[in-house]
Amino acid sequence: MGAVVSPASSADVAPGSPIANRPATRQGPLHSRDENAWEKSRLEYRFACSAPQGDTRKTIVADEYYRSDLDWWAFDVDAAAPAAAVRPEVEASVTSTFIPTALEFNGMANPSWWSFEDSRVNFGAITPDTTDLAKLLLLDFALLYSNDWFLIPVPLAAGAIAEVQGLVVTNVFGERLGIDAAGQAQEHAWQRWRMFRLDQAGGIRARRSDQALLMLPTVPKVQEGMPIEEFTLIRDEMANTVWGIESTVPLVHGLGRAGSGAAAETRAFQQRAVGTPPPAVPSVENAALARYDVMNSVPENWIPFMPVHVAGSNREVQLQRVSMPRVIENDPLPPQKVKPRTSILREGLDRTTPQAYFLHKEEVPRAGIRVSQSYQRTRWADGRVVVWLGARKRIGRGKGESGLAFDRLVEVRK
Repeated sequence: MGAVVSPASSADVAPGSPIANRPATRQGPLHSRDENAWEKSRLEYRFACSAPQGDTRKTIVADEYYRSDLDWWAFDVDAAAPAAAVRPEVEASVTSTFIPTALEFNGMANPSWWSFEDSRVNFGAITPDTTDLAKLLLLDFALLYSNDWFLIPVPLAAGAIAEVQGLVVTNVFGERLGIDAAGQAQEHAWQRWRMFRLDQAGGIRARRSDQALLMLPTVPKVQEGMPIEEFTLIRDEMANTVWGIESTVPLVHGLGRAGSGAAAETRAFQQRAVGTPPPAVPSVENAALARYDVMNSVPENWIPFMPVHVAGSNREVQLQRVSMPRVIENDPLPPQKVKPRTSILREGLDRTTPQAYFLHKEEVPRAGIRVSQSYQRTRWADGRVVVWLGARKRIGRGKGESGLAFDRLVEVRK
């Protein structure tokens, strides 16, 4: 048996994670090592890497990466990416001749009908539901075709894209038979299924599926510290607002602090600077049972996002960060605007000319999202220690209500 494997090495993938929290501006769909892969309007990472493939380059992109682990499922093949410089010195082809080894595992069906399998593993006792695809695929592999699988080891370097160009089987009669790869159908053909495959970016249906195998230079284990900053984005249907609730805010010494406690301390400090207001004592002649309240307030760690129209469109809507006023009793100065403390929600505020921050409304579902930023650490194959600051996005716990109200009649307690 002989096979030709073409591995194309790629040095553009960093070990561990592609996160780079350095200020930069994204220029086009690709990112260099000096650029920031963070997509601020979607709260996720977007990056790409490539490898030489003949006279061109194969480009793979990760448009929606927001987890802590990185593997093949995060990438798609982008055939429309601009061509980059070709490095033929890192491309190679390997031709190997070998005798395949039958794949064996506990509980597999024996090739002889009169043999008994090991009773410690009983795949027949598994009763999956009709929607449990993972168990159904496992049973299909273990019971129906377990005697037909062969193991063909092909060593690959980390950070490579490999593709089998051909497989020729020589039988005992000297016949040479060519074997085609399974799953060579159209990209979205429903009859085709294949593990570890790369989809086509943009949902292109007419193109044939990609047969490359991506070997990323990633690590299986990453240590993650406590979140330095964390916030939750929830929908408030009553106020027609999205709130960014800062549950953990960064402090100057590098650690995080509870956002509610920091907000209460800041408001108390502002009130002490102005002075404690005297208690309101109603007169006997005007002992009102209720008072008119223009508006109430929310904690300072609640940052509002209001729906606004996209520039040039009267239908498309996006979310824009706005500010709540800090109303201090007996303060003769106009109310100040409450600004967020987390670096992600402060996007654009720390520049010489402050800029507005917009967020795609579809990034905040009904369940909301939780975004955290923490330090992560791992050790590479050569013993090198790599530390970076990365963000993660997770699903929230549903909608919420801030209690913000206007034009209220508040009962006066005596």
